[in-house]
Amino acid sequence: MIAYDPPNEPYSFPSKKNRTGIFKDIFKKLEPLTGDQYIFNNYPFARAIKLFDAGKVDIEPGINPAWRQHTFEKGIYSIVFERSIEVVVFVPGKKIKVRGPDDLAGKAVGMVRGYSYPRFDKAFHSGEIKRMDNLSETLLLEQLLAKRVNQVFVNLRTIQYEMQSRPEFRQFEVGDVVSAVDVMMRFHPSKEKALHRLNKGLKN
Repeated sequence: MIAYDPPNEPYSFPSKKNRTGIFKDIFKKLEPLTGDQYIFNNYPFARAIKLFDAGKVDIEPGINPAWRQHTFEKGIYSIVFERSIEVVVFVPGKKIKVRGPDDLAGKAVGMVRGYSYPRFDKAFHSGEIKRMDNLSETLLLEQLLAKRVNQVFVNLRTIQYEMQSRPEFRQFEVGDVVSAVDVMMRFHPSKEKALHRLNKGLKN
């Protein structure tokens, strides 16, 4: 099972912090319901995708199918268990209204490498908006703190957690929602039977 390295808190935490994170908590509760054991391994994003494509890892938690439409192995998906809301976050004094790509034209926007924002992807590909990739949402907020970019796309739950945990992040201005989609557990097709068990567990 995939846990990203570096992690995105509070969904997963570095092992040195001795915390499980939202995803590990969910699967811990699912184990007695499904009879399966779920083992997390930490991988950088690009390697995790390649391992999933090769069938060497079985589950990627918290995914919307649109985010993996360009991968070799599309995977099969569980029932919806959560809604992922992504927002644009600004350095102080730089907040603007973001209704769509035109509002960010000519600007650089930080986001996690490999993350997809369908409403904005055309503008990224054309260069209308400059995409600045980083390895995790926490690192994006560090960039924002250093004013290397004026705005980043991050998960709403993540920015709320980080602002609560780190006082220096409380100066940031949270703007509009840029994406709101249902998320599921992405399974390798070879584990279809385990997916059926997990779906029953999620319903409980």
